[in-house]
Amino acid sequence: MSSVPTAKGIKAAVRAAYNAASEHFDDAPLSFWERFGRRSVAFAGIRQGHAVLDVCCGTGASALPAAERVGPTGRVLGVDFAERLLDLARAKARTRRLDNVEFVTGDLTSLDVSGGAFDVVVCAFGIFFAPDMPAAMAELWRSVRPGGRLVVTTWGRRLLEPANSMFWDAVREERPDLRPGSPPGLRVAEPAGLTQLFIEGGAQAPEIDVETVVQTMIPEDFWTVVLGSGYRLPLDAMGPDAAGRVRGTLLQQLTRSGTCELVTDVLYARASKA
Repeated sequence: MSSVPTAKGIKAAVRAAYNAASEHFDDAPLSFWERFGRRSVAFAGIRQGHAVLDVCCGTGASALPAAERVGPTGRVLGVDFAERLLDLARAKARTRRLDNVEFVTGDLTSLDVSGGAFDVVVCAFGIFFAPDMPAAMAELWRSVRPGGRLVVTTWGRRLLEPANSMFWDAVREERPDLRPGSPPGLRVAEPAGLTQLFIEGGAQAPEIDVETVVQTMIPEDFWTVVLGSGYRLPLDAMGPDAAGRVRGTLLQQLTRSGTCELVTDVLYARASKA
């Protein structure tokens, strides 16, 4: 009988998966990171001179456009616990000659920042990895100054469908224990659930915008997405041989069904602190 994973164990697994995913994180099929990152920054209303905290920043999909917006009088701090992703973010910042952004290793659930230090706090596609999401939300809200804003971006009900469902079906066929019955992200996949999380974390009820994106993607492209994202978590847990069988099953299903378009819903939530 498998043991129940601890919060420490969950964090370690996510960290390892995203460090491994760094090899593909910026490959072309994952360009949606930048699209949604820029959209999060625009939704946040970031302006020149702002101090911005980007939590779960990855390779800078929202931190770098935020740095472009705040200009030389502003500053951006990007935080993530996957060191290899941060290395890529720093390289991008150097290439774009952005010296107003810093990337540091940190934990969403225990940020090493002063309370009320930031005009805008952004957390894109990270809140659902926290073992205690309300506590993580409270930590984000703590970092927002009075008059500032918190923006949290999450996946909606549809995530790269129908390929997402086919992937998890293939995982269940190989390792049923690695297919979560109720993924944590489902709690914040609808506006009502995301609103409730803000409230439980002590934040104001947010304004929420929902975006639906359809993108063309061949089967091999989706496998690149698997290798460059959190989909790696079950693959790393099952080992290379089993992962190879999941790949074979998934690509066969995608090819047989003629799947070439994937649909994704994204929720952008914004709350202002009085």
